[in-house]
Amino acid sequence: MSSEKESVGFVKYEGKRLESGAFDARKSANALIGFDEAIRHFILAQAPDLRDTEFEVPVRIEKGSWIALIPTDISTLFKLGLGIAATAYVTNAAKKMAEKDFDSIGFKDIFKTSLEALKWVVRIGKHLGSLDKKQFESVKFSENNELVGIQNESGDYLFLPVKYLKLYANCSPKILERLAANVDSETTLSIGVVEEGEVDQESITEDEKSIFFDEEEEQSDELLFPELVHGASVVLTGEVTRENKTSQSMGFKYQGHILTAYPETRNIIPFKPMLFETCRLVGIVDRLDEKGRIGAKRPKLIFSGLEPVSGPNRDLFD
Repeated sequence: MSSEKESVGFVKYEGKRLESGAFDARKSANALIGFDEAIRHFILAQAPDLRDTEFEVPVRIEKGSWIALIPTDISTLFKLGLGIAATAYVTNAAKKMAEKDFDSIGFKDIFKTSLEALKWVVRIGKHLGSLDKKQFESVKFSENNELVGIQNESGDYLFLPVKYLKLYANCSPKILERLAANVDSETTLSIGVVEEGEVDQESITEDEKSIFFDEEEEQSDELLFPELVHGASVVLTGEVTRENKTSQSMGFKYQGHILTAYPETRNIIPFKPMLFETCRLVGIVDRLDEKGRIGAKRPKLIFSGLEPVSGPNRDLFD
């Protein structure tokens, strides 16, 4: 933790898979690209004049866990190859930012605010159970209107600085998708910010992964569950992982994969009590692709019944 406290903030993976401090090459590359894309979005939201500027996000990878750190020392950013000496204009912009003379924001402040925004995206997503909601009713204000409280479906409020709610409202629901993709039963993702030597962080576990990463959109050339043929009646046991009010669908985790399940009434309200429960689904397999042809790689489910189960679970096919 000492190296983390000496940074502005960090993105970190921990877990059994990382006891050696290493990912495989694909996971590590995906994490770095995801970090770069996410923090770059919030950097440009604060300093849009840098939109056409090529710059690199400085990181350090350490053993014991996979950590991408933003150093506290501005000069270190240059030593690590910030990559903004390409033109005279960019160099002058960099100097102004380092001197806190670029829209009154310095490099350290921009990176710190960006990491804070990422941390709040995680906190908001966990509070709401989704990153899709961008408009809020029944908000509350406190601390001379510096903090705003947003309500979730349970009626609970999360208070956060107004500027971070604005940054959240203007970011994509998929902003953490690449980073969250590496989360599994043995790997947890944390995003932290350091303030006066203390770390404030928010983590994403496997149970929360579906809020930030849509496994249904994973592309695969392989036919998933070929035994689930189009039009077949099935009874399956799995976990209800999410709800989507817009599409009136639910996520159904079956044998390690999340399938989209639609109630035949196209009304998910009666089934909301089953969220995060292990349930038995009675329905029909749908393998129509986006062009209306039978042959989708990933099946969907149209269900007429969904009820919680207890005891040993078995998957049944009719």
